[in-house]
Amino acid sequence: MATKAQINSFIAEIAPHAQEAFKKLGKVHPSVCIAMACVESAYGTSAKMRSHNAFLGQKVGTGKTATKHWDGTFFKTKTKEEYVIGHHSVKVDAFRSYSSARQCIFNYYELLNSPLYKKVTATASPKIQMLQIKAVGYMTSSTEVNTVLKLIDKYKLTRYDYQDASQICIYEEPKVVKKLGSKGDGVFWIQWMLCKAGYEVEKDGIYGKQTNDAVLAFQTDKILEPDGIVGKNTREALKAAK
Repeated sequence: MATKAQINSFIAEIAPHAQEAFKKLGKVHPSVCIAMACVESAYGTSAKMRSHNAFLGQKVGTGKTATKHWDGTFFKTKTKEEYVIGHHSVKVDAFRSYSSARQCIFNYYELLNSPLYKKVTATASPKIQMLQIKAVGYMTSSTEVNTVLKLIDKYKLTRYDYQDASQICIYEEPKVVKKLGSKGDGVFWIQWMLCKAGYEVEKDGIYGKQTNDAVLAFQTDKILEPDGIVGKNTREALKAAK
């Protein structure tokens, strides 16, 4: 089991690369990448994964996907797969090998931006992104999603997110009530904040049915009056949402 010092050291090692890759390639929140690396490599203490800089457990697969940041080298090792919940099978599989942690992380972002993972959406919250990554088949473990989310919370990994200017909301918070039929920057702000909170909606500046449905879902989840009207209470809840 990794010590507190090992955990802190590993996060400090991985975080800058995750932020750099996110800035250049986008989509997956750095917090998701960092936490997945913690799980996949036991905080970098797995000797096999450490020796190959394979901190995110990328498998070779067909060997034809996401090859810009991978030179084709690989190694074989035993791995546990959970194709049926609660039943683990041990098999030998081929994993990608890297010359550095940076190369590993860039290849992870390259892979998650490939058509294979097109269902993973950039506007989703870390929680939704993890569910999407699982659904697409990155891992077979039935517990990894929850484990990753707990690590993001425990080590406050979202502090590494949204460092790129494109991830900072440029729209001004509306000062007046917005509702079905409203338009403009205030609606853009609402839509941006909804996406940041994990509610998928098109950012078009028009408060249409899709935005209204997302607001209603958000209000219901936050135990607010589900009236589809974005006033002060809903705005404050949106700002507090993660």
